[in-house]
Amino acid sequence: MNKRFKIVLAIVLVSPLVLSVITFGIGEFPKEVSPKSELTFMTYNIHFGQGMDDLLNLERIAQNILIDDPDIIGLQEVEVGRITSQGVDMAFWLAKRLGMNYYYRNPLDNLHVMGNAILSKYPIVLSNSYPLPSLLQERVFIHCVVEVSVSIRIDVFCTHIGIRTENKSAQIDFLLEKITEISTSPKRVLMGDFNLQNDTLEIANVLNYFNDTAIEFGAAIRAPIDYIFATGYQDILDYHVITDMLPDIDSPTEFGSDHLPVVSIIDFS
Repeated sequence: MNKRFKIVLAIVLVSPLVLSVITFGIGEFPKEVSPKSELTFMTYNIHFGQGMDDLLNLERIAQNILIDDPDIIGLQEVEVGRITSQGVDMAFWLAKRLGMNYYYRNPLDNLHVMGNAILSKYPIVLSNSYPLPSLLQERVFIHCVVEVSVSIRIDVFCTHIGIRTENKSAQIDFLLEKITEISTSPKRVLMGDFNLQNDTLEIANVLNYFNDTAIEFGAAIRAPIDYIFATGYQDILDYHVITDMLPDIDSPTEFGSDHLPVVSIIDFS
C-alpha cells in the first residue's frame, strides 16, 4: 500500500465531511443569475446533516437539495462548530458548495446548534434575526430581504417552532406580529419546521396572514409539519415533497435528514 493511498484511506475513515471537501470542494462563490419572476423555494430541516441511516454527510444534503435546484432555501437544525458535526460551519459549507449567498443565526444562549439559515442565488440586501419566546429550548426566526431584480424584492422568513405545546401559540403570535412590523414589501415567504399539523389553531392563525402553498396548489401529498407560506404573489405554480432522492434505489442511504425537502414554485410577477 503506497503512502498516498494510506493518507486518503485515513481521511475517509476519520471524516466524511473532509472527504466531501476534497472531492467536491466548497470554494465556489455565488454566481450571477438572471432575474426572473418564477422562483423555486425549498424548506429543509437538515437534522444536523445526519441522515436516516444515522450517518453525517453534508454532501448528501447538497445532493438532495440539487434535485430541484432551488433559488431560495430555508434550512433548520443547522449546526456550527460542534464536535458532533466535526467542527464544520454547516451553513457556510452548504452555501459555498451550492454557490449561494447565505445568512445564518442561532439562539444567543445556544451558540452551536438549532440554528436557521436562508440561502439565495440572489443578493441578500438586508438580514436580521429575532428570538422567539421559549421555555424549553431557545428558538429564533430569521429575516432576509432578497433582491431578485429592480422591481422584485421579497421578504423571506425562516423559523423552527418549538416542540412544547405551551410555547407554540406564543411563538406563532410573536412571529406574525414581528413579520407585520418588519416587512419591507407585500411579497413575503415564510418557511420552516413548525412542529404543527395543518389542522391546528396555530396554523389557522398563520393563514390569517399567509396562504399555504400546498393548499393553493391543491397538492395531493404534503409535508406534515414543514411549510412554505406566501403572500403578495401572482400564482403558485407547483408544490411537492421530494420523496425519492435516487431513482430505483430504496434505502435509508438516500436521505440526508429525517425530514424531506419541501418545494414550492411561486410566481412573483
